[in-house]
Amino acid sequence: MLRPIGTLHPPLYIPEGTILVGGAVRDLLLGRRPLDLDLLAKDPERSAQEAALHLSGQAFPLDEERRLYRVVARGLTLDFAPLEDLEKDLLSRDFRLNALALVGNLVLGPLGAAEDLRKRRLEPVREENLYQDPLRSLRGVRLAVTLSLGLGPNARGMLLKHAQHLQAHPEAHPAPERVQAELEKILLSSRAAYGFWLLKRLGLLQVYLPELAETQGVKQLGRHFLGVFDHSLSVLFHLLWLYPRAPLALRLAALFHDLGKALTQTWDAAQARYRFPGHEREGARLAETLLVRLRFPKKVVERTKALILAHMHPFPPTPRAKQRFFLKHQDLLPDLLYLQAADRLARQKGEAEAWALQGLIQEFHAKPPPRKPLLSGEEVMALLGLPPGPAVGRALRQLLLAQAEGRVKDKEEAMDFLRGL
Repeated sequence: MLRPIGTLHPPLYIPEGTILVGGAVRDLLLGRRPLDLDLLAKDPERSAQEAALHLSGQAFPLDEERRLYRVVARGLTLDFAPLEDLEKDLLSRDFRLNALALVGNLVLGPLGAAEDLRKRRLEPVREENLYQDPLRSLRGVRLAVTLSLGLGPNARGMLLKHAQHLQAHPEAHPAPERVQAELEKILLSSRAAYGFWLLKRLGLLQVYLPELAETQGVKQLGRHFLGVFDHSLSVLFHLLWLYPRAPLALRLAALFHDLGKALTQTWDAAQARYRFPGHEREGARLAETLLVRLRFPKKVVERTKALILAHMHPFPPTPRAKQRFFLKHQDLLPDLLYLQAADRLARQKGEAEAWALQGLIQEFHAKPPPRKPLLSGEEVMALLGLPPGPAVGRALRQLLLAQAEGRVKDKEEAMDFLRGL
């Protein structure tokens, strides 16, 4: 049975004769402005056309047989569906805060929804509803992370039980594209590290990211005071502290940079510590497999893989080494330096190295390396009398380094430099 939650005067257009339902009502009550609106109407097509006219947008059918229509206008997406049984519709949803309806100015919801709103928490409408769509437990974590909501006392047990069901029934897993969309939203949140910790606590990490789950319990010792999994979350946390607008591939690299340690761990008895030879190569391979399986875009996969492969590059100790570093990795900068700095902050006594890496970021921005040599390959061959081949490439790389170091400033100096090689 639906109950009154309160009243609401939405600061956006709601077509007359329609009922706003779902997450948009939740967002308005939480003080957020929704961009995707789900509306129920007795005549969805007519309501969609009226909304399109009012908003100067475009209406089009999503499924004419089921009478589903969409309007896109002014950055909003309005989806219209038939109004049949409002209570049945709401009680079939996943969480009580998603089972809300705005009828006029009155908000209606199931028993307990008002308390959920007051305590800013998620609780399932009914446990069996989670099994109607296998994605719902993952979506619950995403909502908790992105909306800063807690999980109620019943939600944790129900989500954990649902995760156990998914572990036992791989055939019930949702489509990879849907999983990818939810994980991406978690990663792009400012609370991303907490989101993956919560996935672990609820048993969902093993379901969706088994390669990352394998790093649990893998010890490191030495300067690492955390095991591999907790260290990875710490790196992600520190990355977002250093670089709140970090792009998706960099966040993925922070989370997966040590993915290969579970497979490369060896014991160094002389040093009384574990070592992980080649873990960056193994980690890049595992990350690629995982990201391709989840249908992440190829560009994101390749950049994540490249960052993981390069994250162990030692700090350049001299000005010449810095320029070589900048030239070699310029397509990954400054992201690679942010990753390395966050990695240092997640270790013991790593602050000095992290701040030194921050200094390198400033140097890179102040004086980025040249993108191309002052002379072309044809000019080099003509100048030195070389045939096409590796020697031309080596000469061009030497010239590019000399330009970066400031030893060559124009084409005349470039020719003199090459003659002296």
